[in-house]
Amino acid sequence: MKPSRIFVALVATVFPFSAAFADETVVPIHKVSSDGIGAAIGTITLKDGNHGLIVAPGLRDLPPGNHAFHIHENPNCGPGEKDGKMVAGLLAGGHYDPAGKGNGMKHGGHGKAMMHDKSHGDLPQLVAAADGTATEPVTNDKLKVAQIRGRAIMVHRYGENDPGKPKGGGPRYACGVIPK
Repeated sequence: MKPSRIFVALVATVFPFSAAFADETVVPIHKVSSDGIGAAIGTITLKDGNHGLIVAPGLRDLPPGNHAFHIHENPNCGPGEKDGKMVAGLLAGGHYDPAGKGNGMKHGGHGKAMMHDKSHGDLPQLVAAADGTATEPVTNDKLKVAQIRGRAIMVHRYGENDPGKPKGGGPRYACGVIPK
């Protein structure tokens, strides 16, 4: 065997092909309000994995508990006007839904079975600890990083179906623009 072929075989063994070409990006996350984009609260790392998109938060200053968590259409976290009122994060648009199959369908809890029935942009709930940090990764088997570049990732104030709270997570709480 030629030395160049030995080298290629050795590299392929040490660095598996799929891992060598996994797409990854880090998204700065900021609080959002009807006044605009506020303080930074950490980052979210998006990475392609063997079973789809891995979403790894490194967030702080969140209200403890569950938070709805979605990929939104537009790369803009600014407020927008709706019914004569400014709304936090509205310029991010609706949930990313490339197939146009429906948005806001059956909100659920922490797991694939509890995500929207059809929207690709839905992620399992983000869970903030008692100290306001969220570090537990979640996955979405329908997405890859390349599909969501140039969009926004949104953290809502409440969980998807928290009792006594608005469905779908309620107000938009924090947001980041995913780099192209």
